[in-house]
Amino acid sequence: MDDLAALLRDRINRKSGLRGRILIVEDLTRDVIEQLGSQLNIDPYFFASHLDVFQPDISTPRPYLSKLPSMARNQDSLFLHYHRVLEVDSLTCQSTLVQAMNVPRKVKLLPPTKGVSTGIARRIGFARHCCSVLRTSGKDGLWLCLILVDPSLRILCPSKSQAEEGAQPASLLPRLFQGGFEDFLPRPDFLETSMAGPRLERRSLLEDLIFYWCNAKPRCLNIEAPTLIALSQYPLRIVAAEWMVYLEVMYHSTKQYEVRIGTIPAALEQMANLYADLSNLQRWARRNIATAYKLRYVIDWLKTDREDDDTLELQTLLLKDFSHIAATFEAYNSRLIDMAPIVTSTIQVIDSQRALIETANISRLTHLAMVFVPLTFVTGLFSMNDNIAPGGKAFWLYFVVAIPLCLVVYFLARPQWEASNPL
Repeated sequence: MDDLAALLRDRINRKSGLRGRILIVEDLTRDVIEQLGSQLNIDPYFFASHLDVFQPDISTPRPYLSKLPSMARNQDSLFLHYHRVLEVDSLTCQSTLVQAMNVPRKVKLLPPTKGVSTGIARRIGFARHCCSVLRTSGKDGLWLCLILVDPSLRILCPSKSQAEEGAQPASLLPRLFQGGFEDFLPRPDFLETSMAGPRLERRSLLEDLIFYWCNAKPRCLNIEAPTLIALSQYPLRIVAAEWMVYLEVMYHSTKQYEVRIGTIPAALEQMANLYADLSNLQRWARRNIATAYKLRYVIDWLKTDREDDDTLELQTLLLKDFSHIAATFEAYNSRLIDMAPIVTSTIQVIDSQRALIETANISRLTHLAMVFVPLTFVTGLFSMNDNIAPGGKAFWLYFVVAIPLCLVVYFLARPQWEASNPL
């Protein structure tokens, strides 16, 4: 904290050649917010939009829902909320966890997914992350780019509400799904380039940003007066790459919920799985509403008219990337939405088949009753005379009366549909 306060109070002479600074803050704390806000005169809305923790108090509006696009258009800031896809080695832990960090970001684990690390108990999950970028000026007159990022993946633990309900503490160390996002830098020439150079580790967004700023030449960056989009190009491209990993999981999930019905007994055994799939599809629908807003916010921000024509090429490329992500997301989301009625209809069909099976069983009992009730009646009637009892001289009269009586009762009591549609 003392180093941050000294850095913000430090006045640098322009003759030193320094034109501005990029300050990246990881794992925000209250003290850091107080220092940054007081020294740089930052609107509290900037910090509130970055924090935006899950399950807020209903009496407190969520920052991203409190302002209209026309009100936020002229703000010199950008908020990139996204998901990092991870996997954990557990099938029995809670579905909702939080990361052990200053800002408690939610982690949502999906049900065990088919085709993921066959033979190993692993689950895929989504960890909420945010990267916020602000362009402002320090007291020394130099421009300052403030970037707030979340730390690397931490140990997962139950949320506060789950801990109060007696949930067992988890000790899960997650890993990035598929090793993390795809590097967007040009592929090096392996025949000419030495492999001993710096490598992208993908451990945290802080390290990734430092890697790109130090090893790649930024586009359209005017050192004297850089624009916000030029300063945000690496956060935007990293977040776009993270969304591509998210889309990979969405595509796999569209196949995960495909319904396959075999024989009726096998379908009856799938009822519990179908109910679980229906619940999971509802969670996907709610999650995708928030995802659609996050993508739409970035696209609307990129479509904002820029006074600097030098960044037009960069703006066009980024807009093309996020438009592609949004279009692919809408296609997968539509598929998942269409799955819910299919699963519901499948459940109804199986319930109907089960009802038909139960009806057939009741029909069998009815037919048996139509046979034994007349026999019981005749037995009770003839039991008043010893000559008609078994072994008596007139025992044959029992069959003469019982068999015709059963046939008459059956044909009179047979349902109408059986009479018109004989088997």
